[in-house]
Amino acid sequence: MDSYNSFLLVMNIYYSVIVFIFGICIGSFLNVLIYRIPIGMDFKKGSSICPTCKHELKWYDLFPLFSWLFLRGKCRYCKTKISAIYPIVESVTGIMFVLSFVFGTGCHFRLALLGYFAVCSALIVTFCIDRKHMFIPDSMWITILVGGIVIYIDSLIKNGWDKSELISRIIGALSISVLFYLIDYLKPDSIGGGDMKLMFGAGFALGLKKSVFALLVAGVVGTVFLIITNSMKKENMKKKIPFGPYLTIGIFTALIFGDLLINWYTGLFA
Repeated sequence: MDSYNSFLLVMNIYYSVIVFIFGICIGSFLNVLIYRIPIGMDFKKGSSICPTCKHELKWYDLFPLFSWLFLRGKCRYCKTKISAIYPIVESVTGIMFVLSFVFGTGCHFRLALLGYFAVCSALIVTFCIDRKHMFIPDSMWITILVGGIVIYIDSLIKNGWDKSELISRIIGALSISVLFYLIDYLKPDSIGGGDMKLMFGAGFALGLKKSVFALLVAGVVGTVFLIITNSMKKENMKKKIPFGPYLTIGIFTALIFGDLLINWYTGLFA
């Protein structure tokens, strides 16, 4: 039995490495979306170029993570520093994919894993674009919704029909998004339409309990961040702060660790 468990551990580590490599490759594509979507550039056309010198990048300049490290963070052609956001996005994507593989599907290659990958990818793009440009592309919340549907289909295949699960997902999709709409109605421009759509798609992927948990995590993370930044720069108090990046953190936390953390918390009072 010990040798079998050791074999399983080795195989799970091996598969996790494969998933990480796949993740950083997808992260490289996400960098293209993050750069091109805000400027209205078609991501399907044209080769990758250096944002500074506009030189077309060769295939050996585009190895995810490793090219940036090999070039020491500088363009091969104009020697301009390449933003560290590129390897960070690739690395974070790889890590999120591995966490989805380990905690989301229990180290099993199931249909749900594709749903997790879709949701995680859209969350990363949403985080970066909303943080810098303060808008959430419709394609991202739709991707999250589709990912949630794939996860739900996998649940149907694995566990069979469960009426309560579908109801939870539908209520999850409507609850936070409708709450945001009411808040924005009572106080115009307090919450963006992108945040409402984001929580609609994420709500179906998460279900009711984890949607509420995601909002709680987003509120805590956002509050802590604002306290820290406002203590450093008082002028930040006057700036409009996008809520989308905090929501993406809350959504991912709820997606991967929601059941574990909710069960732990409710167990304290059992």
